[in-house]
Amino acid sequence: MQSRIKTTGYLVIALIVFMLSILNVYAVKALDVLGTPVFFAFSILIEIILLVIFVYSLVKGLTSPRSVASSLLRSAWSGLRRDPYIKGLRKTDSSFLRWCGARFDTRKPQGLMLTSLIIIAGTFLAGFVGVLQDVIFKDPLTRIDTRIANLVPSIRTDEQTRFFNFITSLANVETIGLLLLIVGGILWYRRLRLSAGIFVVVSLGAEVTNYIVKHLVSRTRPEQSLSLIREDGYSFPSGHVMAATVVFGLLAYYIYRSTKSSAVKLLVLVSYISAVFLVALSRIYLGVHYPSDVIASALFGSFILSIVVGVIEIAIRFKLAGITHDKVFDKQVYLAVPAILVFALVANPFLVKIRPIMATPSQTPLAALNQETVKRLPVYSETLTGSRMEPISFIFVGYGNQVEKIFDSHGWYKSDPSTLSNTLRALAIGFQDKQYLNAPVTPSYLNAKPQDLAFQKPTDANTLKQRHHTRIWRTDYVLPDGRPIWVATASLDDGVKFAGPAKLPTHHIDPNIDAERNFIAQSLGVPNDLMQVVNSQLGMNASDDPFYTDGKAIIINL
Repeated sequence: MQSRIKTTGYLVIALIVFMLSILNVYAVKALDVLGTPVFFAFSILIEIILLVIFVYSLVKGLTSPRSVASSLLRSAWSGLRRDPYIKGLRKTDSSFLRWCGARFDTRKPQGLMLTSLIIIAGTFLAGFVGVLQDVIFKDPLTRIDTRIANLVPSIRTDEQTRFFNFITSLANVETIGLLLLIVGGILWYRRLRLSAGIFVVVSLGAEVTNYIVKHLVSRTRPEQSLSLIREDGYSFPSGHVMAATVVFGLLAYYIYRSTKSSAVKLLVLVSYISAVFLVALSRIYLGVHYPSDVIASALFGSFILSIVVGVIEIAIRFKLAGITHDKVFDKQVYLAVPAILVFALVANPFLVKIRPIMATPSQTPLAALNQETVKRLPVYSETLTGSRMEPISFIFVGYGNQVEKIFDSHGWYKSDPSTLSNTLRALAIGFQDKQYLNAPVTPSYLNAKPQDLAFQKPTDANTLKQRHHTRIWRTDYVLPDGRPIWVATASLDDGVKFAGPAKLPTHHIDPNIDAERNFIAQSLGVPNDLMQVVNSQLGMNASDDPFYTDGKAIIINL
């Protein structure tokens, strides 16, 4: 009776978590549309954790049904073995068929367990090779890399910086070294010499492998002006994420196999996944790695970890070289977890120094701004993947404070950055059909860089659902008198639509972006000094809203 209640409890948990994961998928997609990087990343982490809890609860809840299913399968297989055709295949002289059959033999170490290990490890390795190929041949993933690296500085906050600064120190060389010393020492003291050797040798081997791959690929890091800390060496793959995946993974595996408590096992899995994910996110946030760097590191680290764990499990299952569970695992290794947390917390100010570097805008001289030279300017906004969107509607000539002043003095509101708190506030206000005059706008890109400024003006409806707005980028070009050139797009959010199969809420833009261009010029009190920058055209924005334009931009001298 107690077993049945326990089974029912696991299944109820699995059902609840499954429903929550469905809701979170919706949230992830919605936040992708909103374009808030940190919020989007944490939503993905929550989705991964929910998936782990769901699978774990389902496996635990289906213990009895799984035994029944296993018994039925064994009976079915026993019947098949007596079938004349199957008997003929088993007696065949084909060495290939005999070899294939041996790969699924559960009685031998080179059978089903080894086959499963090769498939799992091979999947991780194939994923790593796929990312590596994208990096080498500069496929679309690298275009996303550049845009995210350029976007991150605009969404940093002091609180997030302190948090990620601490997280990244968990995988620093000093912290990992202390972890190896503590875990190796505990296992050695407990006379588990083989286990201690595996932990230390595999961890050091992963570091050496990472070093070799770094120098083979030789990918440069993001620009120093985008970074909060100073890191030397190459970018691909990330040593911190590799260490977190392999070293934390081995520690988690040792603790997982040393306890019988289901709650502790689940806590170990969730903690490990969260730690690796947050370390990876910290490296992107601090500006020292691209997203593809950390993805590749996690995949390659998982490849190494799966091989080590698989070999240990095969050795224990078949008692190879006399290896048993008691000769590998010891629950005392959990003592390393609080030790490294305290060490990272205390030593963090000394391990990771925040040294923001002010970017120095590059300046390319432009003799004059006319119909011929305007062709040198970037004129199309882009999505995160680099797909072309609407062309520019304005060209400003002047300094940044002048651009801000003209909008501020004519009743326009500067958009807040797309931080976690600002996005949450915008969501709450939007659901209440109220106004947020400085609401963040979804990042758009031009020459792989997000907008430097964005301004908005409420419509007569005076709600967040409708707004006039413009995104503005500083180009690298300056006129002979030193004044920089800025370009801007214009669009009117005329309502909210539910887009895509999931019917996600997002702003709908008025397709006549030229009308919005003319409205902005009128509101700023500037003449419609038009210049042809592209051909008249139809197009689509990132939310699949159509637009049409005559391809002209208004020149505004400040």
